[in-house]
Amino acid sequence: MSRQLTRRTALISGLGLAAVPLLRPGPAGAALPPLRLGVLTSQAAASADYGRQLLVGVQQRVAALAGTGGHGMAAPIELLTQDIGQTASTAREAVSRLLDQGVHGIVGPAVGWLSAAAAAEADRACTPIVLPAIGAAPDLPYVFRSAPTDAQVHRALFTAMTGAGRDTAGILRLAPRDTPALREAVDAEAAARGARVAATEAAPADATGLADRVAALLAVTPGALVLDLPAALAGQAAGAARAASWTGPILTTPDAVLPAFQQAAGPAAEGVQAVSPWLPVAGAAAEALPQLMAVRRFAERLLGAGGQADPVAGYAADAVTLLNQAFLGHRDRRTAREQLESACCIGVTGVYNMMPDDHVGLTDDALTMVTSRSGRWTTITPEPPAATPPPPAP
Repeated sequence: MSRQLTRRTALISGLGLAAVPLLRPGPAGAALPPLRLGVLTSQAAASADYGRQLLVGVQQRVAALAGTGGHGMAAPIELLTQDIGQTASTAREAVSRLLDQGVHGIVGPAVGWLSAAAAAEADRACTPIVLPAIGAAPDLPYVFRSAPTDAQVHRALFTAMTGAGRDTAGILRLAPRDTPALREAVDAEAAARGARVAATEAAPADATGLADRVAALLAVTPGALVLDLPAALAGQAAGAARAASWTGPILTTPDAVLPAFQQAAGPAAEGVQAVSPWLPVAGAAAEALPQLMAVRRFAERLLGAGGQADPVAGYAADAVTLLNQAFLGHRDRRTAREQLESACCIGVTGVYNMMPDDHVGLTDDALTMVTSRSGRWTTITPEPPAATPPPPAP
């Protein structure tokens, strides 16, 4: 059931907003109604951490917008949440419920494998939706993404892998994400970096042991293991790999950049590398980083509130920023879509320069490599891994 949050705050172009596009003026003297944003959360065990981080990011961003003063076209913001469930059907139903409540725009789910169903439902209703989860570049008119694309993430992964002298990858991926289209795209990114995917294994979202799947990957003697899994599962997989005497590099997607990874992996987390936005390591960001001030301020807000500076919170905050910008001065969904297609703003994740044929707009420098060291993520580069011995003969 939907739950309306009591916080109503003023929208303005504060933290993370670099430019405001030209707007179609409304009737003279007309007061705008509250901007109603639907927020798709997740309560399922496999994705509850991401649902919590999404909500924290949304709430902190709205609070920051409220504290920066008036803009002249600002109006209250009203958040309505809906649990997305665990299937494509429940995802569509969640969007439908939000649409019935008259939302102007939607912050999509942090559960990436349910994004497509939610996005298609919002697009059919001509309602802008911004997806705060890694995935394919959107190709629907009303669908945008505030997280990096799969292509950007795997480009960074393979660049790091080949930089360490490894040219073959064994990939363990969450089963709901493991589509033929993604496999083809990842193969292409690997080839472009002079690498190849030796094997891919899929793990169900409710997996409780991954030793057999990790063993299957090690059997093809890859140069590196790549984990495209939620944090807790990635931790299990890293632990299984180290228990099987794997000493080569382990790399993960940003989905693993949560404390749950270290908690599940234990000592095996040491030295694991992940592609990530700068938010978890905001204090180490270079002065030349375009979003430096935005990412540092947001990290301070999260940590000051007792939260975690994790990628999903940043994606969610940027989704609010983008929707805020798109609806400044009006409540017309078609106009908002047009504004999003020319959006230029500084977010927590990076600088967004969207165009009609690019509904993400992030450049590759929004991502960096982080390393798990002493139970936390850091920019410290690990020591070069030792050569991995071949598995014992059966």
